[in-house]
Amino acid sequence: MTYGSLSPFNETWFRYNPDTETLKAARDLVDQYLVFAEGAQVGNDIVDEIELPVPKPVLIKSFGLVIAAEHRPQIRTLLVNAGMVLAQYCDDLGPRIRLKPTTPHGRPPAAQSREFERRLEKKLAAVATERINLSVFYRRAFIEAMH
Repeated sequence: MTYGSLSPFNETWFRYNPDTETLKAARDLVDQYLVFAEGAQVGNDIVDEIELPVPKPVLIKSFGLVIAAEHRPQIRTLLVNAGMVLAQYCDDLGPRIRLKPTTPHGRPPAAQSREFERRLEKKLAAVATERINLSVFYRRAFIEAMH
């Protein structure tokens, strides 16, 4: 997935006025997602993005705008961390894939079909790629806002 330009609302990051309706709308969407995320308890699971309260691309761009506007490093870090969880929401996934950490000795392997294992590997690779893309996007948003 690509996130397009850093101008999610037809404005550049560095030209908006922090008191504009655009920033307020982005903050409202981020707040709505944060409330949702608290109840969803995603953990390490991979979830179908249809469960999100707002379309994923809109949330990603809203996070970018709010991160760009945030000047407190601790809050910006929390926003980035919360926004990174969006990588775990995948298009057309179907039922949630629950992932639980194991001990160093592991658990007895559960019998899984080869098809499930291939699907899981494919989705894990997609989540990893998405996390990288989100990290780059949020970093660019912050850097461009500082210039």
